[in-house]
Amino acid sequence: MAFFRSVLAQMIICGLIALLGPGLWNANNSLGAGGALLPYLVNGGNSLVFGLMGLFCILSPIFVNWIGVKKTLIAGTLGWSVYSAALYQNNRFGTEWFVMLGAAICGISAGLYWAAEGSIVLSYPEHAKRGRYLALWLAFKNSGQLIGGAINLGLNADRSTGGKVSWVTLLVFVILQACALPLAFLLSPPEKTHRTDGTKIVVESKTTTREQFRLLWKTITTRQIGLLLPVFFASWFYWGYASTFLTLYFSVRARALASFLSAITGTIACTIFGFFLDSQRFSVKTRIRVGFLLSCGLFTLMWIWVMIIQHQWEGRLDKLDWSSPGFGRGFGMYIMLGTIGNMVQNYLYFLIGTVGDGTSELSRGTGLLRGVESWGQCASFGISSSKFSPFYTTVINVVFWTLSLVPAAFAIWGVEDRRKLDQERESELEAGSSVESIPKPEISEKVSEAK
Repeated sequence: MAFFRSVLAQMIICGLIALLGPGLWNANNSLGAGGALLPYLVNGGNSLVFGLMGLFCILSPIFVNWIGVKKTLIAGTLGWSVYSAALYQNNRFGTEWFVMLGAAICGISAGLYWAAEGSIVLSYPEHAKRGRYLALWLAFKNSGQLIGGAINLGLNADRSTGGKVSWVTLLVFVILQACALPLAFLLSPPEKTHRTDGTKIVVESKTTTREQFRLLWKTITTRQIGLLLPVFFASWFYWGYASTFLTLYFSVRARALASFLSAITGTIACTIFGFFLDSQRFSVKTRIRVGFLLSCGLFTLMWIWVMIIQHQWEGRLDKLDWSSPGFGRGFGMYIMLGTIGNMVQNYLYFLIGTVGDGTSELSRGTGLLRGVESWGQCASFGISSSKFSPFYTTVINVVFWTLSLVPAAFAIWGVEDRRKLDQERESELEAGSSVESIPKPEISEKVSEAK
């Protein structure tokens, strides 16, 4: 029972849910357009998913305050299998309306999931272990893509031409994703979870819905969060382009291989990066700044490679298989783009966890992060649902991403160091065992002008 109430156990439960839910969903989308023959209908469905997800991510703190983080997480596990079922119907029988209905259900559910999951992953662990627990969670999520990629590759390895994936692949995903719901019931609520250092998880008292809207608006309008909103939007804006790129230029089994390999490289990169973000050899301020330069700098350089490849391949009609000449140039670009994109996501979650505390405050922060990210994906898949030039899509990505880095740098260079862990622990222990007695740091207290 002691282990069941530990932070590690909660991270494993959240990780398994991430594996079965968004992990397998990402594996499906890493095939390019959900494994479909053409990307346009599924890209439209994905655009609807992310549009609704963004709205409900931002509003999810109201649900966390109303029914608690655990019940919000349970509600958030309901939509993944429905959308996969819709893609299965479309793949096997050509049903189109179910794709849009499944997208709407998945978008609402996923919005609740992401904010609740992010709040749990960032508020349950003690501050000194947040980076590595975040890496563990992302490793589980990427493992879902790894398992899904292995399923994709095993069922489609003999298909060296273009087309859609086997419908059996999608049926397996439906069954596995449905298992996420019962796992969510195993999560311990924050007041019953035990940290190894003896500190308590901050849980704010329930307030009225009006007060939650006020707090949400207060969070949005802080200088720091306001400056970060553009990079939140731009950080996942590339995914619609990446999915379309894979569908347009690669064979079915090459797409399945991409789904498999991108999970491996993403997991390794995020795990190593997570250990750096938790390193006690450097101050939090140094880790935040170096992490920004490393992840966002590499992502910026990647877009040079992307633009070169896309310009050369514009108008190309043949499908590249892994035995085709020139396969590695574009395939390697796709793998690296996804890998570094995962590092950027890892970094942004760590950043939000650094400037916030408590389940409600972090649900607002992670809700805004994932919500605005989702709107970026919504716009990206919306553009890719038409036959808009992929090269001009890369130009839009480069412009959005580059412009977003300027305000983000101002916000990041304004983050001051947290209290040292031993001081934090001492003050929390002196405050007593009551969860509500732990002081909740305000975002504004952690921000100052860059020196």
